[in-house]
Amino acid sequence: MINLIKLLNKHKPPLREFDPTTIQRIKEGMYLVKIISETEVTARKCDYYAGNCVDQQVADAFRQESKKLVKAAHALQEYYESMTRE
Repeated sequence: MINLIKLLNKHKPPLREFDPTTIQRIKEGMYLVKIISETEVTARKCDYYAGNCVDQQVADAFRQESKKLVKAAHALQEYYESMTRE
């Protein structure tokens, strides 16, 4: 069985190893995507809570926080796109 696997893998090209800088950039990109996603979810939750609030001041606070989070997510998205263009 092992010989069969070795024979099948013999004709496949070997995988290229990434240098440490590239590995770090990939990890940073993955974390950045997760942060963007979490920020967008939090903004939607703030909008939801603002819609359910009875007190207008609390609803306004949630809406303001949602706007800030949307701006932050947009800025992070632009940064991620600039990372992937390089």
